[in-house]
Amino acid sequence: MQNLEIKESKLLDEDIEELSELLKTVVDDGASIGFLPPLEQEEAIKYWQTVLAPEVILFIAKINNKVAGSVQLHLITKPNLVE
Repeated sequence: MQNLEIKESKLLDEDIEELSELLKTVVDDGASIGFLPPLEQEEAIKYWQTVLAPEVILFIAKINNKVAGSVQLHLITKPNLVE
C-alpha cells in the first residue's frame, strides 16, 4: 500500500536534494518548464534555493516518504483594485 502525503514546506533543507533530482529528471526527459536539457544538478539546486519567498507557498507531495511532485502558489503582492 502506498502512503501519499502532501505538505506545505517552509524549509527546503530536508527535501532540496530530492526536489532537485526530480526537476533534473523531468527536464532531461523533455518537460518544457523553463530549463533546457541536460540540466545540471547544481543548477537544479540553485533553482530550489531561490523558490521560497514570502509570496510563494510551496506544497510537496511524497509517496512512501519520497518526493513525487510539487506545486508552487505565487501570491500577488501588488494592489489589484479597480475603481
